[in-house]
Amino acid sequence: MRIEFRKILAEGLSFSLEKEQVTFSAKVEKRTSNLLLCEGKMEGVMTHHCDRCGDALEIRVDEVVSVLISDQELHSSEDELPNGIEFFDGYADFSEVFNSELEAYKSDYFYCLKCQDI
Repeated sequence: MRIEFRKILAEGLSFSLEKEQVTFSAKVEKRTSNLLLCEGKMEGVMTHHCDRCGDALEIRVDEVVSVLISDQELHSSEDELPNGIEFFDGYADFSEVFNSELEAYKSDYFYCLKCQDI
């Protein structure tokens, strides 16, 4: 789902996307002409693998998402980088935001029942 930055109004836009039985419901609001704030929640169940033995397992996703979306390079006034995604073509790709946040969630460690107590 790609939308031009200029078409997103200050009052915002709500949307919902689904992948692998996980739903991403969010609202995006314009902060400046080239900066958006996307806040929402990922919920559902997805298949993953145990990080110890490699067996398949289902993990429950219940994650709050807050990410800045920019159509230029993001800068910070401090030494800390903001949680953000940069696009350079004038469009915000919310499918890419969802995929990025889902992959970040999957990068955590998950263990099956037989490996949890090892």
